[in-house]
Amino acid sequence: MEIDKEKQKLAQAKAKALIEQQEQQRIERRLGKLILDLEQGQDDVLLNDEFLTMLPEMIVDACRNGECERMKQLFVKLGECACSEELDIRERSVIALSLCSHLMLEDDPCDLMVELSRILLRWLRIETTFLSACDTVCKQLQKNGIRMLEEGNWEECDYLLEVFYQIQSGKLEKNNAIRSIVSRAQGAMAADYILEELTLVCLRGRGVRRKNAESLLVHLGRKAAMHLLEALFSCKEKEHRLRLIGIIPATGYVSVAVLEEYLKKDLPWYGIRNVILMLAAVNDPELIPLVMPYVDHEDIRVQQQVLECIYDVAGTNKKLYLLTALPLVDDQLKANLVVQLGQLGGEDTLEAFLDLLGHRDSFSDEVRGELLAKLAINLRLSRSSRAVNMMTMLIDELIEHDDESFAPVIQSARQTLKILTAQIGEGEAEDKPEKSGNEQAQKTADPVASTPNIDSEQVSYAQDPVTQNKAKRVLQQANEEVAKLLGKGDVEGASQLLFDKCEEAAKDKDFDTAEMLRDRILEVDPNGLTEVIRAGEIIEAERSSSITSHHISVWQDLYDELSTDEFNALYYMLREKSFVAGDLIVEQGTLQPSLFFVNSGQVRLSCQRGDTEIFLKRINPGEIVGAAPFFDVSVWTTTLTALSQTSIHILQRKKFLELLDEYPGIEACLHAFCTKMDTVPSLLKMSGEDRRLAARYPLSMIVEHMLLDQYGNSGKKSFKGELADIAVGGLSFFIRISRKENARLLLGRKIGSTIPLPGGGTASCRGQIVAVRPQNYQDSDYSVHVQFDEGIGVDIVKRITGSQD
Repeated sequence: MEIDKEKQKLAQAKAKALIEQQEQQRIERRLGKLILDLEQGQDDVLLNDEFLTMLPEMIVDACRNGECERMKQLFVKLGECACSEELDIRERSVIALSLCSHLMLEDDPCDLMVELSRILLRWLRIETTFLSACDTVCKQLQKNGIRMLEEGNWEECDYLLEVFYQIQSGKLEKNNAIRSIVSRAQGAMAADYILEELTLVCLRGRGVRRKNAESLLVHLGRKAAMHLLEALFSCKEKEHRLRLIGIIPATGYVSVAVLEEYLKKDLPWYGIRNVILMLAAVNDPELIPLVMPYVDHEDIRVQQQVLECIYDVAGTNKKLYLLTALPLVDDQLKANLVVQLGQLGGEDTLEAFLDLLGHRDSFSDEVRGELLAKLAINLRLSRSSRAVNMMTMLIDELIEHDDESFAPVIQSARQTLKILTAQIGEGEAEDKPEKSGNEQAQKTADPVASTPNIDSEQVSYAQDPVTQNKAKRVLQQANEEVAKLLGKGDVEGASQLLFDKCEEAAKDKDFDTAEMLRDRILEVDPNGLTEVIRAGEIIEAERSSSITSHHISVWQDLYDELSTDEFNALYYMLREKSFVAGDLIVEQGTLQPSLFFVNSGQVRLSCQRGDTEIFLKRINPGEIVGAAPFFDVSVWTTTLTALSQTSIHILQRKKFLELLDEYPGIEACLHAFCTKMDTVPSLLKMSGEDRRLAARYPLSMIVEHMLLDQYGNSGKKSFKGELADIAVGGLSFFIRISRKENARLLLGRKIGSTIPLPGGGTASCRGQIVAVRPQNYQDSDYSVHVQFDEGIGVDIVKRITGSQD
């Protein structure tokens, strides 16, 4: 009986298994039929719950069995359904794809995961309705994206992140629910370890890898922007800082909120400047109010960055912001700001100029003349009696001041007063009858007679023959065209032609030609005063590219190493000087311990060898000359000559010493910068002009020296130094000097040296100290270099050096 029960159970189990097998086969046949229907375009099969539930497992099993190609086609079909216009079909297909993604992320049976992610991203791009699967899909994309980043599949991951970025930034319009979910997924992918790796590759990598890293950082959103900003403020290398400054704004408006937060922190001047620079790169006029509070920052470099932000970004409100800035910025920046505002024009601008001129007593001495001249020139379009009175008072004050440096200002102010008086006179005479058209036509009937000779004494040319010939040619061509127009009675057309050519010449920086064309306007059209003034403003604006802002830009690498107080102190010690082509700036052999900062133009660096001048280098803007005389205590071993109109800031050693008690670290910073840039020694060596025309012999010997007076008489006290080397034309020796400025007192002094000879006797040499150089910048050991008045014989040199054998 027991055996029968066991057999019965076994039979029932077999029957059940058979039924289940037959049922599974029926399901598979039914499912296969539904898949076939789906492949043939019957999208409504997705509404079948059984099909939707079993489809993902079937796809994964098929992939395990090597049917990946067919499943890829099925994914494509589901992707098409995900973009259907019918909401139900869209939602069901996304659910199916999401279920597949879940299984494949766990199992990863083949490389279909990349294709599946792309299909889901295509759906996410176009979906505008929040579906139940949105949250799940974004989390799956997030998880897959992190895997791509970790495995180094950065290009594919960037495609994913780009979609997230476009949704989060609003480029792809979505409702707030979708944007919120995407933003969370984007933030989760920006893990610290991922950001650190991407930043490292961005700064130190090369080629495609670096580009991929930059793109990923841009698309990782707010957390990436914060990470990059922290990296920027801790970065020591300028090249890396510039790269970071370029990447952060590219993250979009998420960076604006981050940058605004950082502005509220206690940042150093360079931190504020960099934040303003990045806000400007976003290129949104609405952001200008964020930077305006810094227009009167204590550091002029921050003020300059605010102004540049306004110039580049402010759009239609540019004048309003610049007028706000005018009374607030440092006087060093006001001159160029006046020129910029003068181009924008308007009664409000002219009133602001007059208000500023009313506070002229407070102008900085360093820029007083330049700023007064700019204000005088840019007030020429005013028609107010206030401007006339202000110019009159200004002229009287400057004449009473009796300072030659204000002569150009007085000249500009007088010209302005003349123009203002004429304009106000015109306004009073507006009701007077004008000349008849016949009279005007008679006046211009003879174009030759009404065209002044271009070679008349009224026309002046630059000294440069090239510039002179060019100006003559341009004016001659213009006169020929003007003559034709005047022959037709078209005075207005002739005036406009000259104005256009004047503007063109000014923009080409051909100021001599531009000024001649401007003067020609009034000769052709006596009523063209407005055009003449406008032309003058254009010339002045082009000529004045703001030497102050230009100077700060040219020397940014140096100034970035200084604190705000150090920068201000150094900057105000500089004295600006201009040179024209051919001017001698400094001559070889001169005792002039000054640094020359070349701002604009070009300078010839040369040296003299006997009667021959040797060209060494063309010095361009951004280069410093004079490090050796300034730091090492030596005469100038080269000559500087201006090759063109050149602007140079000069730092005198005497002035510089005034800074060192309060800012002791500034000398080492400036010395390091100059040492890095100084090419004079290597140029002298390459040219063969290294100041040593004969072989020098190294040796070590204690030698007695004595300073001589201007008549060659010996003093009462001698001192000893260790001889370093000797040649027929000079020698050098080491001594200890407690203070560098004491070493500078030796420069140019006459000296006598007594050198012992082997076997008895001495050799006496006289010469001039031409250099005193520190052996270590922080120590008190110096080498003194002497050039003999008369050379000694080679035999004596060999006897001296032979004493060492």
